[in-house]
Amino acid sequence: MATDYSKRLGRMRERRQGSDSGIVNLAEGMGLASQILTGYTKEAYQDRGKTETTRYALGAMQAVDAEYTNVSIKEGDRVRSQLSNGLYYSGISVEFEYQGSVPLDIHIKRHSDIDLLVLDSRFVTHDAAAAMAAGIQYGPSLPKTAVQYLLELRGACERILINAYPAADVDTSGAKSINLSGGSLQRKVDVVPSHWHDSATYQRSGQKHDRVVQILDNTVPTTISNAPFLHMKRVNDKDAVTGGGAKKVIRFLKTLKADCDQDISLSSYDIASLVWHFNDRGLTQPAYRELALIAVAQAQLNAMCRDYAGTCQLVTPDGSRKIIDEPGKFLSLQKLSAEVDAIAADIAKELDPLVQFLPDRIRPALEAASIW
Repeated sequence: MATDYSKRLGRMRERRQGSDSGIVNLAEGMGLASQILTGYTKEAYQDRGKTETTRYALGAMQAVDAEYTNVSIKEGDRVRSQLSNGLYYSGISVEFEYQGSVPLDIHIKRHSDIDLLVLDSRFVTHDAAAAMAAGIQYGPSLPKTAVQYLLELRGACERILINAYPAADVDTSGAKSINLSGGSLQRKVDVVPSHWHDSATYQRSGQKHDRVVQILDNTVPTTISNAPFLHMKRVNDKDAVTGGGAKKVIRFLKTLKADCDQDISLSSYDIASLVWHFNDRGLTQPAYRELALIAVAQAQLNAMCRDYAGTCQLVTPDGSRKIIDEPGKFLSLQKLSAEVDAIAADIAKELDPLVQFLPDRIRPALEAASIW
């Protein structure tokens, strides 16, 4: 069954720019100035490529407009301010950090959620053997366990947020986060109670990206080790080395997942981790040759799908776990690879009519295309 790229293009536009997209489509069809009708700003990708298929692919690679990203951060800052004041008067000292797709700039939605880490700074845990070997002095033993401190922190955060946002939905049922949405909030904010853990690596380097975060799992209760800043650093480093190609491919694959009819159980974190393993040289393409990135993604995902054993050994950028850590994820990888195969073939046929008879021409057609 042929893919309806007009429908996909509309979905993507709505995700990226909001519900005005339906009015914009109508206005454009009537030859009217949609900017006058809705305050809508046309994105650059919409004037590139001759077909909806190509515009969809190019648009899927681009970062969401900084104006919308800044709204997510500002809403996170609002929640941060409320918590900072409330926790101060509760006698709990904290630090705040953002993690996830928004600070990495790999989100694909205008209304993207933002993850706010609330780090209890009354204490720090550490790898004791490394501290002793390095002669690093930490404070005396604590009167309570880390879990007890974080349960106290979580309870205080819940009370503060419920009082500060009476019109919002403050969902306290999550194991790892308190979720805020609605009311005066323009974005969903996930508040994550946690604390710092100074790993042996951090004790040697003193670099923030080597510092571990322990997140409270409220249902057990226990803490779960996480290294969000190492993940972010390594994805950012990959993107810098590839001239922005890595993040373009991450956004492209996330968009295909969002718009396809199949259930693909790969998270944003999983997709970013897979792309982190892609070849740097292939990902390094000038802006006018962005369609070549589709050929690169196709080749890399096809290779992963052919090598079950090797792919199941691939680890996340922070080294914390295997990417394909559940049986269903490899099937999802195959589904995502098939989605890339399909759009690669559809675009290549538009570029080179012989592709329908000679499938081997798909990648050369994409690699040779220049779209200004």
